[in-house]
Amino acid sequence: MGMYENIQDIMKSLWANEELLRLLHYKPKSLRDKTLDPLDDSLPNITEIDLDWSIRENVIMPTPKSDDLNEEPLCRLCVYLGDREPMGGVKSFHAVTQDLHIDILCHFEYENGDFRSNRIADKVSQMFNFSSITGLGKMDYAGGNIISGVPNQYVGYKHVFRFGGLKR
Repeated sequence: MGMYENIQDIMKSLWANEELLRLLHYKPKSLRDKTLDPLDDSLPNITEIDLDWSIRENVIMPTPKSDDLNEEPLCRLCVYLGDREPMGGVKSFHAVTQDLHIDILCHFEYENGDFRSNRIADKVSQMFNFSSITGLGKMDYAGGNIISGVPNQYVGYKHVFRFGGLKR
């Protein structure tokens, strides 16, 4: 399985996860505004209302895109492949180690409401850490760090997962 198939598997998994979509789309719970928690069962299922994929394509992107975030407050995942090295640091004939970068960007309205970037990070970790979504073996968390240079009023955090793959 090559890089193209790996990123397709990853994106399909993210776009299909209704709980993650809720965390990315719905505003935080507010007693003042009578807004429900994004995971409340009474809210519409995103996969059922997003028939044209406009929500999914806006909140989960396969590139590190943030120049449009000042238009409307939202949360976004930027998902892309990173470093790719021979497995074990030796010149292997077939196996590689592939990094997956997932950048979480959250507007302060979401972050101040319920620490949304942390809720999203927990969900992403649950989905990918020790999972077999793509590649060889199971994914593993490789680290994370704050993203500098995010748009004004946003917080950003990069998470890196690592999995095995095949040279192609």
